[in-house]
Amino acid sequence: MNAEYISHVGAVREKNEDAVFCDKKAGLFAVADGLGGHLAGEVASATAVRILAETFWRTHEEDAALVLREAFYEANSVLHEAGKAAEMAGMGTTMTAAAARGDTLHIAHVGDSRAYIINKQGIRQLTTDHSLVAELVEQGKLTPEEARNHPQRHIIRRSLGQEAFIKVDEITTTWHKGDYLLMCTDGLYAMVDDIDLQELVLRSANIELAARFMAEIAFNRGGYDNISLILAAHD
Repeated sequence: MNAEYISHVGAVREKNEDAVFCDKKAGLFAVADGLGGHLAGEVASATAVRILAETFWRTHEEDAALVLREAFYEANSVLHEAGKAAEMAGMGTTMTAAAARGDTLHIAHVGDSRAYIINKQGIRQLTTDHSLVAELVEQGKLTPEEARNHPQRHIIRRSLGQEAFIKVDEITTTWHKGDYLLMCTDGLYAMVDDIDLQELVLRSANIELAARFMAEIAFNRGGYDNISLILAAHD
């Protein structure tokens, strides 16, 4: 397996509140997008991915889905408690994590960061956004195109740290040689649509160039948010 990652502040924001974890040897990947004022967002995202990594390192549990779930629960508990401090009020983070085990991908997800499978047949979003606009699209009140630029697109319905108990989406799927796993925060997919993401991955000479091209396009189209992504190839 090969993997590349990028996390960039973007063209507008003063600080990067995204966090990325990419361990291709262990087959463990995560992207997180922090919420909250002052330092709360960047602390939340960094804490969540750290807890995820530490949970995998200290447990030798063969059930990757179980470890992901427990890591999300622990991260939520730690962040919720930390958010009781005045300077960290409102802290929270999205997180999408994947553990690759052979031809199987185990994914845990909270928030509106995303995971996709990309191959010659197309691009498939594995995760469901926990956001207001996603709900409105599902209800038929917005089109996907309208949702992309909707003024309330940043309203998150579910995130780590903001409630004492959290529901974690769990997805298990297969991937095969020639498939790519793309994980990203909304700073990428809000600027680059699915078809462009697929073409950039498949037409680039290697995944390092593909990752760089995707980030550059998101930046050049406005870069209104932090831009973070992981691109992993099943080879």
